[in-house]
Amino acid sequence: MNTRVLRTEVRRSIAPWATLAILVVAFGFLYSFSGPWTKAPLAWDEHWTHAAEWSRFLLVFLWPIAIGAGAIQGMRDTRSGTVELMTTMPRPGWQRAAKLAGALGGLLVLGYLLIFAVGAVQAAFNGGFFTFGWLPIVVVGVLAMLAGAWIGLGIGRLLPHPLTAPAVAVAAFVAVLLFQFAGAEGSALAGFVPFRISLLSPAMDVVRDPFETTAGWMDLGQGVWLAGLAVTGFLLLAARSKRAKGLAVVPALAAVVVALPVLPGSTAEAEVADPDATEMVCDGPVCVPRMFEAELPRLAEPGKKALRLLGTLPDAPVKVTALDRRLSYDEVPPRAADTVYVDLVDWSIRSIVNPDEMTRTLVAGAGTPTCYSVRGGDRSFSDELTARAISSSWFVGEWEMDRGSRLGDRIWNEVLRNWEIFRALPPDVQRTRIIAQRQAGLTCQGNQLGILLGGAR
Repeated sequence: MNTRVLRTEVRRSIAPWATLAILVVAFGFLYSFSGPWTKAPLAWDEHWTHAAEWSRFLLVFLWPIAIGAGAIQGMRDTRSGTVELMTTMPRPGWQRAAKLAGALGGLLVLGYLLIFAVGAVQAAFNGGFFTFGWLPIVVVGVLAMLAGAWIGLGIGRLLPHPLTAPAVAVAAFVAVLLFQFAGAEGSALAGFVPFRISLLSPAMDVVRDPFETTAGWMDLGQGVWLAGLAVTGFLLLAARSKRAKGLAVVPALAAVVVALPVLPGSTAEAEVADPDATEMVCDGPVCVPRMFEAELPRLAEPGKKALRLLGTLPDAPVKVTALDRRLSYDEVPPRAADTVYVDLVDWSIRSIVNPDEMTRTLVAGAGTPTCYSVRGGDRSFSDELTARAISSSWFVGEWEMDRGSRLGDRIWNEVLRNWEIFRALPPDVQRTRIIAQRQAGLTCQGNQLGILLGGAR
């Protein structure tokens, strides 16, 4: 197919308008609505892999557009009344189909790649983490756009009715949404639709963990399925006889048979840790995952200072390590006596720019993480936050507290009262109770504020 013929087909087809539609929808969504795709460290322009993953997420909206545009274009011969004329032409039907499929599919793929490229370029300029893990995610997305455009063309050629295009677009949108819900953990549909079948959707779910990527088997299975669907769409577009139209569904059926055993059977198998992203890079005793290597200079000196302050305690920690996975909302952070763990995915920590404030955060709880999940909201949770604030001030020697902390104004006066009670204790008693608080933080047993105050509350 020469370039001149392809350019002519592009001008005659709906391809430019369909591409414009997916760009408007994609960038309108990304820039007009707030969500995890706009917030670090999951933002779509934060890292290369995130740009690829959020581009795939957008297929929830873009894939129906591709299918609907293909259906409109597939009815062109019927609308122009040239169906019988085209069947009498000596040129094989697949050659004419290839021009139309190449024009629509090619331009939609370019539009999809442009969406990814905008995020990737911003990530590159912002020093975002680079790994080739984005490549299979984008390749599957490209196959999805081709499959959507070509299956739409085939359906439009097969069912040339004014309602075909809106019907298949709506059906595709509903199907993708149902597959998304079926694949979500805890969803009511999960018990009715096997997880493998939900992965037949071209769209990815919302990105939740910056360290995870798609498993190789997932990429392979989805690639096989979407390639088979694209071939079926092309054959439907090129077919001239009823027999040829009937045989056109064979590639899609064969692709399903091959893909389903390959696709992962659970979320844990489908979403795996990216070894490049989780590889640790260190500055002395302070280590972060490579994905957050840009955060190391901000964490290194405060981390070393925190270890020096904590080093006055028995069995003191000897290293500061950033977590290499995202904690779920109901998960208590891990802990170890020799390590101060820091969660750089937590926005309250990522937003700290003052080195002294970072040191204060690291020594809170005598170097132990909280014993409550982010859903904690009872009195014990508030007591622990107060105790952590007291212990951090004891280590740095400045009795201060950020008024914007998670302790609300309602208990502010009580915090100050508890603070004064601890400050009035003899220095050796304060030290003994800080040591006891650390043990409580390592085992998550006992009320840390009660330990610090000796029951005087």
